[in-house]
Amino acid sequence: MLQFMYEMNTRILIFALLCFLCIKSKAQNILKDNAIGLSLTMHSKILNDERALEIFLPDGYADSEIEYPVLYILDGQRYFLHGVSLQKSFVEFKQTSEFIIVGVSKNPSDRNRNYSVNSHQYLEHLKKEVINYIDTDFRTTKTRMLFGWAYAGGFVIETLTKEPDLFDVYIAASPFPVEEKINKVDSLFKENPNFDKLLYFTSGTNEGVVKKGTAELNTLLTNKAPKTINWTYKELEGEEHRSTPFTTLYHGITAYFDYYPELQFNTLAEFSKAGGLSYVYDYYKKRATRFEFPNELSDWTMFSLTRNAIRANDYEQFDLMFTKFEKTGFISRLTLNRASSIAAFCLDNKQYDKAINLYTLLIEKHPSSEIPLNGLGDVYTALQKNRKASRYFRMAKKLSESVSD
Repeated sequence: MLQFMYEMNTRILIFALLCFLCIKSKAQNILKDNAIGLSLTMHSKILNDERALEIFLPDGYADSEIEYPVLYILDGQRYFLHGVSLQKSFVEFKQTSEFIIVGVSKNPSDRNRNYSVNSHQYLEHLKKEVINYIDTDFRTTKTRMLFGWAYAGGFVIETLTKEPDLFDVYIAASPFPVEEKINKVDSLFKENPNFDKLLYFTSGTNEGVVKKGTAELNTLLTNKAPKTINWTYKELEGEEHRSTPFTTLYHGITAYFDYYPELQFNTLAEFSKAGGLSYVYDYYKKRATRFEFPNELSDWTMFSLTRNAIRANDYEQFDLMFTKFEKTGFISRLTLNRASSIAAFCLDNKQYDKAINLYTLLIEKHPSSEIPLNGLGDVYTALQKNRKASRYFRMAKKLSESVSD
């Protein structure tokens, strides 16, 4: 009997312990609301209706006094989150500056009346209520981008003709209908021969009436667009009507920020085809003018150009880059591995004095690393100065052992 009671008590204790562990495990999985941005319900006097806005502020907004460009996304109920995702990716990889995103949602009952028969009234609402609110309550640069798809894309083209200075960037994915707006675009160019906004519009290759309209707009722009306008038309291979907005928004934004990223090329051939160093310096002048960056080439650009020559094993091109860039001191600002690759290439090409100078610089810059010490050992070995080589190898070994201890 006592044995039975003991076994029962043991089973009860084990069961209780398992229940406790299960409850504790569940307690550690905490669900939280994943709120992205701000939601606003605006009463529109112009439309005599309630309108929903979704607003995303850059991550650094609260801790800065910076003013930001604004991207307005029509049909925000569909594409606001896509815009946020793009912005975060662009900023992380330094493809664009930070910008505010405003999703202008459409009521289900509206269908497409806002963008067609009611477009004049809707444009007034966008200008006098939405944009006025954003510019008043948030820090904006007054640089504005407008994106729309399908009927909203057609509205983007119409806004271009009616309020050409309201936005700086007009991005239209599969805009429809467009044919009826062609004459208005033509008139815009005649009245504004120095028109300098950006227009980026697309269609899928098999979009029927949509493609017919965009093709006509493309023809007009090809023949009559002022040289000052920055415009692009893309037929998106493999995309269908519902997928074009995602690709279009990505490329439309990067078209505006085309001089923002630090310049790099994948190969020497690509660098030469673009125009060589004269193109690179011109790019940085335009970058400085557009986005208030310094005129000087960035360290990344100088390194990537030098690295292309190393990868091509082209010492002549390498020496051209090295001679041009060394005076800026960029090597001392590179990471140790990147700078060491330059020194090693000098050694491989028997440019011993350059290699010694670079490794000596890196020893001063990175006194706790054995890499430049071993590099100097390799240089002096190549020069058959074995006593010096041994000295640096011993120093590197001693440093490595002290770090491991």
